[in-house]
Amino acid sequence: MKFFRNVFAFSLIPAIIVAGYTLIKKFLYLTIYIENHYLMFWMGVFFYVTLQFIFHKPIRAYVLGHELSHAIVGILSGSKIKKFDVKQKYGSVILTKNTVWITLAPYLFPIYTLVITITYIFLNWFIGIKKFYGYFMCLVGFSIAFHVTLTIHTLFTKQSDLKIYGVFSSYILILALNIVIFTLLIGVIFPEKMNMKTFFFQVLGNIEITYEIIYSGALLIWQTFQKTK
Repeated sequence: MKFFRNVFAFSLIPAIIVAGYTLIKKFLYLTIYIENHYLMFWMGVFFYVTLQFIFHKPIRAYVLGHELSHAIVGILSGSKIKKFDVKQKYGSVILTKNTVWITLAPYLFPIYTLVITITYIFLNWFIGIKKFYGYFMCLVGFSIAFHVTLTIHTLFTKQSDLKIYGVFSSYILILALNIVIFTLLIGVIFPEKMNMKTFFFQVLGNIEITYEIIYSGALLIWQTFQKTK
């Protein structure tokens, strides 16, 4: 089973590269036209990067979010929490059952970004806080930078979570689902500029072209090899 998971994961690499490149290109396109709100987003990113690399890594906050992600996805999956513990540099949560989604949840969901976004949407529905949109964007930038940098930092350390379903296939799944989740987040944050349907078909078309090129190249190499026999 592990072999087939790894083969399938390997076959997804071109799609992930294309989808990731398309997402980054789209995101930079949306934020390159610097308006005050988008400038605030990049200020949030800058504030967090400055905090981490000049002062310290907020590891405890990341550990709390990490274990909360396990717990929340576990509860949503019908599991019950038996133990929840957060220390300065590590934590643990014991659930009555486990799935791949529960195991990899902390690497997939930017929990603080989701909390900030849900809170902003909720408050805007009831009391109208659009005038604070710039501050919201700053917090989003800060929390996304927090998630990305500390997730990368964590993945470069030994993580028992990744060994359960295979390290390689787990990495591929993490990359793929982060692309999906960040695409949805961008759609929420930039609803007037991000057409999800158009973006989806753009990504799908780019992936199709990429696999066609790979197939044609592999076929040409095989035919050339056959002729040299």
